[in-house]
Formats: sequence, structure tokens, C-alpha cells
Amino acid sequence: MQSDADPRVIDRLEDLHGFDAIVVGAGAAGGLAAMLLTRADLKVLLLDAGWHAGFWNAPLRHLIWSVVGTVADPRLQALLPPGVINFGRRVLRVAGRIHQPIQSKCFAWELSPGSFIDDRENPYVNESGSRFDWFRAHQIGGRMIIPGHGRQYYRLSERDFAPEDTLSPHWPLAPGELDRWYDLTERELGLSGGNEHCPWIPDGQMAHILTPSAAEAELLELVKRRWGGIQPILGRSAPPLASIEHAAATTRLFCRRGAMVRDVQVDAAGRATGVTWYDRATNHMQTANAPIVFLCASSLESTRILLSSGSAASPDGIGAASGVLGRYLMDHVLVSAQGVGGGLPGEPVVGEAGHCVYLPRFDLRDAHAATAGRGRGYGVQIYRWSLGRGKSYFNAVAFAEMTPRAENRVVLDQQRRNAWGLPVLRIACHHNDAEIQGAHDQSGALRELGELVQVEINQLNDRPAYPGAAIHECGTARMGQSPADSVLDPHNQCWDATGLYVTDASAFPSQGAQNPTLTILALTARACDHAVRELGTRGS
Repeated sequence: MQSDADPRVIDRLEDLHGFDAIVVGAGAAGGLAAMLLTRADLKVLLLDAGWHAGFWNAPLRHLIWSVVGTVADPRLQALLPPGVINFGRRVLRVAGRIHQPIQSKCFAWELSPGSFIDDRENPYVNESGSRFDWFRAHQIGGRMIIPGHGRQYYRLSERDFAPEDTLSPHWPLAPGELDRWYDLTERELGLSGGNEHCPWIPDGQMAHILTPSAAEAELLELVKRRWGGIQPILGRSAPPLASIEHAAATTRLFCRRGAMVRDVQVDAAGRATGVTWYDRATNHMQTANAPIVFLCASSLESTRILLSSGSAASPDGIGAASGVLGRYLMDHVLVSAQGVGGGLPGEPVVGEAGHCVYLPRFDLRDAHAATAGRGRGYGVQIYRWSLGRGKSYFNAVAFAEMTPRAENRVVLDQQRRNAWGLPVLRIACHHNDAEIQGAHDQSGALRELGELVQVEINQLNDRPAYPGAAIHECGTARMGQSPADSVLDPHNQCWDATGLYVTDASAFPSQGAQNPTLTILALTARACDHAVRELGTRGS
């Protein structure tokens, strides 16, 4: 993913006219949309909220960021006693709460605090009795380029698209319909991993077939020997796609940072015509027009924009007439464990971004559970690396599927505004009893894994982390077969606005237990193809 410093990409905006498409958001989905649309010879305007004020505009904030980055530097950690480092981290997290009381709760905050938004400028409201931790990164590359990001890419299976229970609607896709788009995005990413023919995780296009390291081979063998019905696999990973760079190379990409999008414009015929935003560079509202608009701002941001955008069909927001806009918010039910174990085979083992062992449907690890096939289930990602000779770090993360429920929702709070005068979101999100009970099983599973590899676990909760902590938020503008109960049609186009596509995870009717990014990218690629073909039809 292209960095913020590249002059070919940032703020290349000569005028506000003559665009074929506008893309909102420069993360994984927005970057891919910009790349594919420019490759199709479209002139594209990319709007991103990221903005870096100079040091003297926010000296305290920049000072905290600088010191936090120094304390988190692994080279310093090797020189100072752990007690000193941990004390320094605690002090700096307290200081970080001045501008980032929410963002500083994220596990990755101290690795790159400047990548996260300023909570005072970008507030939101939790409903009374609810807590959703919303972690946001306004920057070219989005959250994908933050150090510590898992970089995991897994396909959803037909079981995920068409669940057998009645807890969520089926996705509006024919069997295998997304396969070619999974293929395309996997080839673009250059995935590393394996094709182990796992019944829960479909095989994909691997650019690099990995051979397990000695430590991974040991773990795979231990798991297979202990639970014969489980099929552990190597994690499938890739570095962030350099999509913005590829789009810029076409010379058809124009970018604007500091664009706080207010709404999408829709004409009387129900066609999207453009986007209006507060421009931080000029301190004025700006509008650009285009017949195609892609909202890729992240699940909740894209829904905020839809709620703020009226149309003849839905004056209370594009898609609001369905009654489902803003509803069915999901985030994976997260339980994690950390601990210290003995030496690893082949040490020293270095922790590499994205490298892990994945245990799909680990909830079916015993014979009784496998027969019952209960629930939507969960998977576990295990990371291990050396902490010096004879000592290793253990981190296991269990992600369970959260079912979509109407009461988990977001609405506009007209009484609270952000720093640019735009109404903010009010969020209500809770785990239900089944998810809380399931977290107990997740916790027990992580204890069993710790015992298996003889790890002394020093951090583990029996209750799930608060919603938002998994940073896999999905839903609130779901796709479906009818405008009566969905916001988007089967091609991710808004029922109420021709030419307006939403391709981030807000479109998900359900989420599966897998990381959502690969499916976001596949939906984006498919929607780009549809938008280009439709534009050609309208122009002929």
C-alpha cells in the first residue's frame, strides 16, 4: 500500500470536474476500487479523511506519539529491563488518552499511535449500557498498514454464505459466484500459505506455497495428535497490496486527503451524481460530480454517509426506507491468551507479520461437538516466536462469529458533532447470552492449547472482549435480494441510488468466523466489473 509521502498520489487534484468515478476511503477496499477502475480507463477521484497537521498545530500529540514509538522500539526493549519498559508503556498510555482515549486501548496503538485518529476531533457516542470500541485509521492504506495487523486472508465457504440455521439471511450470491473474484484478488495480493483441502476454508490461489517451519510443524503435529478431527492449516497472508501506487501509475488517479465526506448526492431520477465533503486544506465544503460512487470508508463510516444522504426514495438516508440501514452491526467475538513457553524447534524463531497456525472450527475439536455441529463456531490463530534461547512467546486468538441482530445498530446523533460540524454516530452493541457462553468455551480451548504446548498463560479472560476489539466490524448496510429488507442489491449497488456502490464490510449479511478482508476485496472487484459494464451500457 502506498505511503502518505508519495507525491504522485497525495493531493493530486487539479479541478473538481470530469471524473468518471469517485471512491471514498483509501483502505483495502478503496485502494482496490481505485486500482481496478483506473485500469478500466476511468478517471477516478479518491477521497480520504487522513490528514497530518504539522508539529506546531498539535505539539503535545506529536510529542506523545514520538515518545511512544521510541519506548515500543524492540531495540530499546533489548537494552532496558522489562519492568522499566512496562512502566514507561503504562505512563504513556495514560498520556495518550488525552487525545486518543479510545484508540489507545487498541493493542497496536503503541506501535504507531500517529496512524490512529484523534478521538476528540472524531467523537462517537455509546448508548447507555453499551460499549463498542471503534478503532479508526484515517490514512492512505487505512488500518491495513498499521504494524501488528494480522494480514490474514481466508475465503468464506458455502456454509458461511448460506447458513443452515435461521439466524441470518443467505447472501444474495449463487454457489461459487464469488470464486473468480476471490481468484483475482488472491493473485493481486500474492498470497503465501497452503492449499490443505480444509473442509471449512476453501482452497485459493497461492503465489507462495509455504513449508511449515520446524516450530510450525511441531505445533501442527501436536494438534493433529491431540484432536484427530481438527485440520490445522498454515495462515494465509500477504503484505498490503500496493493498489494506490498501481492506480497512480495509470495517471488517471486524483487524490484528496483531509476530505471529511458529508454525503452522496442523488438526483430526482435516483442516480448518484457526486459527493460533498469538508475539505481540511481549504476549510470549505467541496463537491465533485461523477456517475459512479464507491463508498469504501469502513463499515460504520460508509453507513454514516448513507444516513446523512437523502434521496427521493429515502429522505432519511439512502436505504433507510428498508428499515435495516444502520442495523445488524457485528464484530467477531474475541477471546485471546498470552503466555510464555519453553524453547522452540529451530530457534531463534522470529515473529513474521502474518505467519501463524490457524485452527478452523476449533469448537468441533471433540467427538461430541463434531457430531452436534453446534453454533456458527470459531477458529483460533496461534503465533509463537523466540524470547531468547530456551524461551518463547505464545499468543492465541479465538474469533467466533457474532450473529446479526437488529438491536445492534448505529444512528446519527444530531446533538453531537465532530470537529467539522458533521453529526456523529450513536452506537448500541451487545453480546447476547449465547455469545457470552460461547466465549467460555473459547477461553477453555485456549487453556487446552496452552497446556498442549506447555505454556504458562499469564493473560486470559473468560468473557469476550468488548465489541469492536476484534477490529472486524461488519454489517449495517447489508446486501440482499429485495429493497424491502436490504440496502444493497446483489452487486453491492444501492437499491435507492443507481451508480452508488458500497463494498466494505458494511455490506455483509453475516460474517463467518474468518477475517473479512479477502471477502471485502472480492466483493469490491466484482462490483467494479459491474459498475464499468453498467457505465458502458448507459453511455452507448
